[in-house]
Amino acid sequence: MRVFHRCAGLAFLAVLAACEISLAQTNAETASQWGLLGTWKIDCSKPASRNDGDLQYVVEGGKLVHKREFGDVRDSSSVMSAIAKPDGSLELVVNFVSLSQTRQYAFMKGGDGRIQTTFNRNIDTDEFTIKNRKFTANDNPTPWLTRCR
Repeated sequence: MRVFHRCAGLAFLAVLAACEISLAQTNAETASQWGLLGTWKIDCSKPASRNDGDLQYVVEGGKLVHKREFGDVRDSSSVMSAIAKPDGSLELVVNFVSLSQTRQYAFMKGGDGRIQTTFNRNIDTDEFTIKNRKFTANDNPTPWLTRCR
């Protein structure tokens, strides 16, 4: 009987190990499965501007990259982590070299496929620019973004 329990225990551990391995994904895989890859905007019919930039999430060399274009201003930043949360949101940590900041933020999907930023904070200072889907500066709700391509 002890041999059976020992074998059953080892089999259980093997199954757990296999589950952990299958859950380990790259940031690019997590973002892809969540549906983030592509270009997002408030209004896809208008060119990129300061008020409605092209926000792109792309995979380059197997790594997830966040590219932004605000008319004449462009940058590209490495996504350091992408975690699909149990509540359905996607949480990202991005190193914005052009801003000398590392920011943590999350998106929530709407029923129509659009996304909305739920929070955004500077990791170094813990300063939030968005909390509870609202801008901290003026309490206005964050806009819904549509995938353009």
